[in-house]
Amino acid sequence: MAQSAASRFVTAQDTRLVLDQHTFVVNGANYWQAMNLGMASGPSGNRARVLQDLSELSRAGINMVRILASSEGSQFGKQPDRMYPVLMTAPEQYDEDVFAGLDWILAQLPQFGIKATVSLNNYWTWSGGAAQYVSWATNSQIPYPKQWDHLRQAFTGGDYNEFLAYTNRFYADKSIYNMTQHWFRQHIRRVVHRINTVTHTRYCDDPTIMAWELMNEPQAIEGGESQMEQWINDSALLIQQLDPNHLITSGAESKNGREWHRIMHASPYISLVSCHFWPLNWGYYNATDPTRASLDFSISKMHEFVKDNAQWASSLNKPTVLFEFGMMRDNWGEHSGLLGYSPDAPVTHRNAFYQAVYEAVAEMVQKQQFSGAAFWAYSGTARPPLKPTLQISWTGDPPHEPPGWNSVYDQDKQTLDIIRNFAVLSRQDPTTST
Repeated sequence: MAQSAASRFVTAQDTRLVLDQHTFVVNGANYWQAMNLGMASGPSGNRARVLQDLSELSRAGINMVRILASSEGSQFGKQPDRMYPVLMTAPEQYDEDVFAGLDWILAQLPQFGIKATVSLNNYWTWSGGAAQYVSWATNSQIPYPKQWDHLRQAFTGGDYNEFLAYTNRFYADKSIYNMTQHWFRQHIRRVVHRINTVTHTRYCDDPTIMAWELMNEPQAIEGGESQMEQWINDSALLIQQLDPNHLITSGAESKNGREWHRIMHASPYISLVSCHFWPLNWGYYNATDPTRASLDFSISKMHEFVKDNAQWASSLNKPTVLFEFGMMRDNWGEHSGLLGYSPDAPVTHRNAFYQAVYEAVAEMVQKQQFSGAAFWAYSGTARPPLKPTLQISWTGDPPHEPPGWNSVYDQDKQTLDIIRNFAVLSRQDPTTST
């Protein structure tokens, strides 16, 4: 671990990330639970677990965690499949205990040589997100898409397209745009200029933070290219004016082709390009197939995706990071059905997929066309519940998904070795953050 690395900011120089005049390659983990786990008390607080998780991640060569600095509550009471307690209980109203959990997390990271990418909003409802802003502005119920029913142990719910149309109103509906954006911009100001109650450092002055992320996975709007481009530009400009020290990324998946990639990243205030790759969600992978057929197809599509995103980011002369990728455990044979979510299920396909991802990204790192990758997601010592329950388990899987779906546990030693080896593949020294 290198505490001195956390005293400096990560910057962008052309297509590279740089820390202390050395190329910085992200070997990251998604750890969205951090803010809530960092609370001093309450149903989600578990600081002892966080310290154990961060220690294990550090041993695995992790130098960046991607975390939330946003979660929003409903005016209609507690909602299904969402994380609680929330940071913003109502527009511009905050739970200071949750904020203090974020303070504590950021104060711990330097001792482990870990930076943070901090997300300021979420397209998806598991944290409230953009749909909750629309709900506040229109005083209407969110039309939830299909989500995991933790009691029925199955995916249930509504129409996905209806949900998209509703949530896109956050940045596309002129009748409520001023309202939703006023609240969001106030949230940006509140977070970026917050003084950490542990370190007494403003977030905007804290080199522990690597980058600000506008939103986790903003979705493309059919016919709304100019609206999206304007929203990204205006939001990133505000952050840059408030905080010239940190990188800014849109949080986009970059899954909709070159033109949408440009829309999501061309703003001069976006300094870091993002992309995500999900073979199961995108229909490439069949989790119940024990052969390598769909796995190999997924890997081939991943290679295309990485090469395309490397080329597109290079054309913008900006660094790019694969901020999310994941795969569930083997879901066949004796681990068919719900048993595929068990920590005891093998990870044969997952490990092969992880290895392929890291090799593909490392190849692009050598060409200075990529700046790293972050797996989704770290569960550490947490395990799924043994019986149906509405209680949040705080595994690596958000509450709208089955616990154990994409989680990497502390017991997954082969997976963690593959993650650690990325530092070697990309010519990093896993004992340092440079």
